[in-house]
Amino acid sequence: MAAERLRILILEDVPMDAELMEYELTRSNIPFDARCVDTRDAFVHELEDFQPHLILSDYTLPRFDGMAALALARERAPAVPFLIVTGSVNEETAVGCMKAGATDYLLKSNLARIGPAIEAALTRLEAKSEKTRAQAALRRSEANLRAIFNTSLQAFVLVDTDGTIQALNPTAIECAEQILGRPVAEGDAIHDFIPDARDGFEAALAGEARVVERRIRGPDGVERWFETTHAPVVDDRGGIIGVCLNARDVSERRRGEQALRESEARYRDLFDNASDLVCTTALDGTFVYANRAWHAAVGYDQAGLAGRRFLDLVHPDARDHYLEVVERAQAGEMLTHVELSLVTAARTTITVEGNISCTPAGGAPPRIRGIYRDVTERKRVEEQLRRAERMQAAGRLAGGVAHEVNNMMTGVIGFSEFLLRSFEPEDERRLEVAEIIKAGTRAADVTRQLLAFTRQQFLRPEVLSVNAVVQELDKMLRRMLGEDQVLELALSPEAGEIRVDRGQLEQVLVNLMLNARDAMAGRGRVTISTRAVELDAAYAQLHAGINIPAGCYVQLAVSDTGRGMDPDIQTHIFEPFFTTKPTGQGTGLGLSTAYGIVKQSDGFIWVYSEPGLGTTFKIYLPRAATGRPVTANSAHPAPARRGSETILIVEDEEMVRSLASRGLREHGYTVLEARHGDEALDQLERGTMGIDLVISDVVMPEMGGRELGRRLGALRPALPILFMSGYTGEDVIQRGLLDPGAPFQQKPFTPEGLARKVREMLDAVRA
Repeated sequence: MAAERLRILILEDVPMDAELMEYELTRSNIPFDARCVDTRDAFVHELEDFQPHLILSDYTLPRFDGMAALALARERAPAVPFLIVTGSVNEETAVGCMKAGATDYLLKSNLARIGPAIEAALTRLEAKSEKTRAQAALRRSEANLRAIFNTSLQAFVLVDTDGTIQALNPTAIECAEQILGRPVAEGDAIHDFIPDARDGFEAALAGEARVVERRIRGPDGVERWFETTHAPVVDDRGGIIGVCLNARDVSERRRGEQALRESEARYRDLFDNASDLVCTTALDGTFVYANRAWHAAVGYDQAGLAGRRFLDLVHPDARDHYLEVVERAQAGEMLTHVELSLVTAARTTITVEGNISCTPAGGAPPRIRGIYRDVTERKRVEEQLRRAERMQAAGRLAGGVAHEVNNMMTGVIGFSEFLLRSFEPEDERRLEVAEIIKAGTRAADVTRQLLAFTRQQFLRPEVLSVNAVVQELDKMLRRMLGEDQVLELALSPEAGEIRVDRGQLEQVLVNLMLNARDAMAGRGRVTISTRAVELDAAYAQLHAGINIPAGCYVQLAVSDTGRGMDPDIQTHIFEPFFTTKPTGQGTGLGLSTAYGIVKQSDGFIWVYSEPGLGTTFKIYLPRAATGRPVTANSAHPAPARRGSETILIVEDEEMVRSLASRGLREHGYTVLEARHGDEALDQLERGTMGIDLVISDVVMPEMGGRELGRRLGALRPALPILFMSGYTGEDVIQRGLLDPGAPFQQKPFTPEGLARKVREMLDAVRA
């Protein structure tokens, strides 16, 4: 049997346990072929078809047990060693297995013994075969056995029932000298040879074959490990007449195993504490291992990953790319700098970059290993830089074109004027020249818009009341709208004054009004609102990290009820010549002109839009320090008072939710968070702690703020709710997103301002 591979039949219903058995067999350097079954029919079939040399069987299976399998094996293949492998077994059960014909039993917690146990089982099988052959040729058999006995590198000791050594080989004598420091001879007591072997000896006398490993310290102080098999010796009638001990020095193997465990522990510690994201998956994508950094990045713990495959975490737009790189890795290619987009447990998208390879798993199917780094922030900064470079390049080009066209149009218009004056009043050619002048004037208007975008105009700033400018343009702005479109003004009397070029500010309002008109098909409403705001660094963090000096600003907002824009369009709307209108219906310069004018006036412009819910353009211009009394916010308001109540914040934008939570916690509040209305209701229904106030965004997926407010009113009628939105307060009411009179907080807000608003509401409820 030693010349061929060992055929092993495994009866096991847990695939992982079967893989561990095969793994330990491989580590024991036993050449083998294995088949795994988990039913009676399959077991019987493989006994006939596979003809195993050895059987490893679990003791307990759902529809079939080890004892039944043992009975079948003894009936159909009585000579095949049968080893019970179980999670736990008491002594009575073990004795029963051995009496029923089991060769040995192993604990799943100590599968490292599987190799020695098999070797011992096969040795016993070989010994039994030798005994059978010895009956046919006794003298030759005895000579062969004696030769094996005397020359074996393992220690053999034959002991009678009272513990007296009847025979031992030279290897056993050498082992005795290592353990006792003196030789042992026939007639000595076995317990002097191995002091703690009494349990195994007694078990063997009871009919149980037992394999144990012992650590023994010799007289020289050196510790050695011996693997000893205690097996009963029976006579022809089956009576036990002694015990056979088979021992071998496994110290080197034990030291190797210890070194391997320490090495594995070091590598696991290295990966677990690495800052890189490390994970290993099976070929079907199920997770085998993920380090702490991976769990932290994707937001799933070990239990959360258990029911998911790697593909489930990949963003839908990146799944084809991921499947392609995995296929290349399985083909043996080592892939580097692979970039993937992943969706975290919080439903946010992160970008990772790393190396992917397919690695063998010690006899088990190969696995996909990936080592990644979170490059989300780097990609965001790169995209912001690219957008800035595009705008800068477009500005340089637009400025150059504007200057050249202006020079040419000066000649066209000027000489056309000369030509026009040379004609008689009744000359029909005057109309043709007038069309030339008209076209030249239109071209000059385009160049003026280009210069506004590139901030190369000469401005004449003056201190103006923003409300006065809007009111003076009221009639003209209304005439720009269609018959079914209305203009509403929501001007705060405390908005204050700004220092701008009046003509340029009017140009911005006209451009935004035309843009709003074209965004509304048929019936619609445009709202122009003003208010005073105070911004700090927190606002910059919410708006892609743009540089906004802290201070007092006047907000001028133009909102429409049009079709809105998706995020991709929003990234391009301020680029010159970009337009979503059909060819011939727009130059694509209106918003870029507004952008340039606002930036040249030391302000900034921001767009808030969602498809189907319209668009709001918010312009922030520095508040003018005129020295004249200003009724609102002329000085910093008093700091918000602290509180100890519990606040639930419902917001689908993680950055906004995080900013609000942090600000309120710093003011002493206990803050709970929810990503949408369903999650907020779940927290309230669980009632883990009392909630004193709810802050909810108006526009959210799954359940919006208005529906959440209705549900909360039925669940907790007395619970106050503060709504917030990027639209203006009047706009969300007119869009039907919020009921009139509902408490409202305009975005952007500062943490201090939100805390002040929360305190006011809580105090009002208490009063």
